[in-house]
Amino acid sequence: MKPLSFAELKRIQKMSLNEFNRWLVALCKSMYEDGFKEGGSEFDDATILTEERLMEILLSVKGIGKNRAEQVVELILNEGASDGVKT
Repeated sequence: MKPLSFAELKRIQKMSLNEFNRWLVALCKSMYEDGFKEGGSEFDDATILTEERLMEILLSVKGIGKNRAEQVVELILNEGASDGVKT
């Protein structure tokens, strides 16, 4: 996993909420697919991205505050629920 570059951070900070949501959903889907390929259908607790862990990750990004992180998590959970993904 490569670290977030400064240029990528600046690009993320300029995103609207909708753009950021689409980017984050795509990132989460990619992470899920990569994990599924590596581990098959048997996931352990360390590979499951919980709501709390997602908040922790979002809050670690400079420029994303608690309110924005809560909005993003809520949108992701709502998107997952509408796609039939169990949360």
